[in-house]
Amino acid sequence: MTSEIKRGEVWTLADGRDVLVVTLTGLDEAYGAVLAIVLHPPGRYPDTAMSVAITTPVEATAVAVNLQQLATATRFKGATQRGVVDPAVMARIDQALRAVLDL
Repeated sequence: MTSEIKRGEVWTLADGRDVLVVTLTGLDEAYGAVLAIVLHPPGRYPDTAMSVAITTPVEATAVAVNLQQLATATRFKGATQRGVVDPAVMARIDQALRAVLDL
């Protein structure tokens, strides 16, 4: 992997799963891991306070309870960066994370 992993990016992992990076940019270099939300196919879950529909760069649903720590050295090897979610969508995802984590 040659790219820096940045907050708000969607990646397709080598195992075919799409994930949305939610940790701060640069933490992958400091800790070798990122927090990401595993994305689901569009329409699988309703658009609620804890789930957010994404239309670009992929069509999917981000469910805030599906937060995972992923090791960048192993999970992102062979991964493909798909693009960045819209800032308004990322703001809704931040709200969903706050609701789920009681922040």
